[in-house]
Amino acid sequence: MRRTLALVVSLALLAGCGGGDDEQEPGGAGGAAAVATPTPGTLDLWVGGNFAGATPGTPYREWLDAQIERFKGENTGSDVKITLLSTDNEQVAAKLQAAFQARQAPDMMLFYSGGYTTPYEAQLLQLNKYFDATPGLFDSLSGMDLSCQDLDCKGGENPIIAVPHDFGTYGLFYNKAMFAKAGLQAPLETWDDLLAACDALKETGVTPITFGDRDGYSTDNWITLMFGSTFDEGDVAKINAGELPYADPKVVEPLQQLVDLKERGCVNEDASTRENFDANTDFTSKKSAMVLMYPAVIPDFKDKLGKDLGIMALPPSGDGPLAGRSVGNAFYNFVITKGSENPGLAWEFIKVAADKEAGGQLLTILGTPPAVKGVDPSLVEDEFVQFFVDAAEDPAIPVLDSVIPVPVALTFYKQLQQAFAGKASPQAAMEELDKQLPSLQAGG
Repeated sequence: MRRTLALVVSLALLAGCGGGDDEQEPGGAGGAAAVATPTPGTLDLWVGGNFAGATPGTPYREWLDAQIERFKGENTGSDVKITLLSTDNEQVAAKLQAAFQARQAPDMMLFYSGGYTTPYEAQLLQLNKYFDATPGLFDSLSGMDLSCQDLDCKGGENPIIAVPHDFGTYGLFYNKAMFAKAGLQAPLETWDDLLAACDALKETGVTPITFGDRDGYSTDNWITLMFGSTFDEGDVAKINAGELPYADPKVVEPLQQLVDLKERGCVNEDASTRENFDANTDFTSKKSAMVLMYPAVIPDFKDKLGKDLGIMALPPSGDGPLAGRSVGNAFYNFVITKGSENPGLAWEFIKVAADKEAGGQLLTILGTPPAVKGVDPSLVEDEFVQFFVDAAEDPAIPVLDSVIPVPVALTFYKQLQQAFAGKASPQAAMEELDKQLPSLQAGG
């Protein structure tokens, strides 16, 4: 999952490495006059998250290569060199710390948005003047807030530190043949329907739901969507601001429902020790009937299950005011580092990677809704991509762990895993997180 590559960096270190003479004023004044002029050259692009798996031949690499070729066609004599970040958190943190300290950071990066980008703010180029010099770009992109200071662009008045890339959320993939054998019809409409489906599937000898919660990621994915059934609008921001505790029933009750799901025998027996993405093999090898995943798995799932693959929304788990709407936001964004020797050229590449053609290729190659608006709807080729495109139309709230600081998110996953594994009650797990919050928010 996207959290497996969380970029954990000491906030104090990052703050100490940045700033100084390189600080810029946020947008508005100065406009295009302060924008660096691009000159031909080779840009360094570091990619993380799922894009860290963008080896030659993969859909991720196909999309990146397509944008690089388009960029080269528009910028004669220029190129982009890709560096894939490690899948090991400590190695990623060490690499970035060393790069920023030594002033050897890349020109630009593609990595997680929101709380995964803001810790690097002192090292990133403010992009307001670049947006000012590119009329219409700001309004053409959805989900801009998670790419701005304080996770609020204020219409472009706040400092902009990134360019959103996509829209991310999760869907409940299911095996149509297994559902038919168990006498089930999709979509499941209520949480009780999900529980009943679990019982019926077990009777046929299959595991109802694939779960890989070794690091707390499956529980986080599920609870992320379930918050849409218990939260009010603005609750994610209240949690991030410390105004709504994690031990509140709005958080604890969905977690208890997931623990109950496990105790009912609805997930694989090794759920608490299985790595998140590896557990997908139970679904693609037809050992389990359902799995909650993001759109980039669509090509692999279609290849493995063919006509038996289906998708639906996770049934509402509560009756809150937002129940039934999607939960999601931009999972990734592009940034330009202050150390870039050619920020103008880096901006030219990002403009290419953020336009409608790139967005259309994101749909056709990865099945992922783009951040850019107005992509040709005829490019949507099947029900799976359409599901995620529809989800992007009216998200109720952003994903919690895209907003909260990285140290808090990592501890949140750990406490979720402890609760799901039965090592702590949901209430105790969230109370422990609340207890640790002061030191986590201080960077400790």
